[in-house]
Amino acid sequence: MRLLFVDRSTKLTTVTDLETKARGGMVASLFKVTDYLSSRGHEVEVLSDIQEPGVTLAGTWWRNEASGSYDCMVTNRGTGSGYSDIEARTRILWTHDLPHSGFIPDPKTIKAFACTVFMSRYAERVWRALYKDIGKSVLIPNGVDKSVFYPREKDLSYLIYASAPNRGLDKLPLIFDAIQARTGGKRMRAYSNLAALHPGEVGQGDAFDYKTVQESAVELLDPVPQAELAEQLGRAGLMVLPSGYPEICSNIVLQALASGTPVITTGNLGATPEWVKHGKNGMLTEYQPHDYMIHTVEMVRNSIGVLEDSCLHKRLIAGARKTRIQTWEEVGRQWERTVSRFC
Repeated sequence: MRLLFVDRSTKLTTVTDLETKARGGMVASLFKVTDYLSSRGHEVEVLSDIQEPGVTLAGTWWRNEASGSYDCMVTNRGTGSGYSDIEARTRILWTHDLPHSGFIPDPKTIKAFACTVFMSRYAERVWRALYKDIGKSVLIPNGVDKSVFYPREKDLSYLIYASAPNRGLDKLPLIFDAIQARTGGKRMRAYSNLAALHPGEVGQGDAFDYKTVQESAVELLDPVPQAELAEQLGRAGLMVLPSGYPEICSNIVLQALASGTPVITTGNLGATPEWVKHGKNGMLTEYQPHDYMIHTVEMVRNSIGVLEDSCLHKRLIAGARKTRIQTWEEVGRQWERTVSRFC
């Protein structure tokens, strides 16, 4: 089967750059899924903004222009009407982020897709609320490399945050100070991209201000290779993620749970509660971040409640380990079944 995946937002120079980033810790479902399909004998291409086209070790061609006709074209989020000139027998829409008018300027375009792939039930609800003509759909969440992310010997005093700065990094100093004042003897490490990589994610167009975090008791580090992050997640007793961002399917949450690390985070927001269950593998707030103080107090209380109750803490760790998280191979198999069914 000849397949084309479309994503113009990869910002890559070469395929070597792509595979280096993947080895270094970049988790991209577009890379994982297409390489799995290539390994299964399908002829797979990715249409992107890559500067120098090339082929991955698994045999996936990354190109900056389409070549010929395809059995199936999978458009990754932004479809618009810009790919109508590409000849494909079947078209599938693969939604990633929250929809906005830039993704599908003409709602009628949605009728051109034989199937829409969602990463979570939340994503499906949001997209269907905006695009009434969505027809058949399939749910395929992200996966985790469980040969890298797995439970290790726990340090129950070690708290971790790992995400982009707009997932609540600015609240960590206050939350951690409050936890320390009650429990003492804890340490918190935050892995988050620096301002050069994530400008303008907090505030009105200004780069994230790291000064408050850097001057706090929270140890702030740059992103690290995937293997090192996995070791830190596996050893951490808790993941504290005071996010106000509606995740479609958070890789870091899935990785934390696969590592047996309970997640303390915001409830009733995005897709995260589809995996994090209050009192079973983590703790969820009732209030949202816009209720600033009560949300922060809830984050603190939930964290302290776990840290001061060793039986609860161990039960949450066991629950995290039992959470059903797919491997990337399972994700790939779902994709192969989907393209075989609709193409």
